[in-house]
Amino acid sequence: MNFSLDLPTGPMAEAIVSTVRSSETAAVFNHSVRSFLFAEILAAHEGCLEDDTYDRDLLFAATVLHDLGTGNLAKGEARFEVEGADLAADLLRRHPGLPRSDAPGGGGGADPGAERQVPRGGSRCR
Repeated sequence: MNFSLDLPTGPMAEAIVSTVRSSETAAVFNHSVRSFLFAEILAAHEGCLEDDTYDRDLLFAATVLHDLGTGNLAKGEARFEVEGADLAADLLRRHPGLPRSDAPGGGGGADPGAERQVPRGGSRCR
């Protein structure tokens, strides 16, 4: 297995890092990045990296954006989990690097209600 602890690159990853770094404390940002690194180590341990359903960019988005509601972009009108989820969904919907059908809420793709499908037979992860 060829595995290294690096962060995804590209426009979507850059938008995520820029948003989180500018709106959260350094401690929360670092916690979120560590969450991604630990999740990827676990995915490697479970044999998921070679699985067709494994999506590193979505794992990065989910882990690094998971505390977005604790930052200064949240207005404090709802629980931080709710505001953070809404902020993350808005960011992902606006970003061209995310396949439209994968955007939370469908994102306006060909089948807006479609969810990610696991190939018949399930995942090869242990």
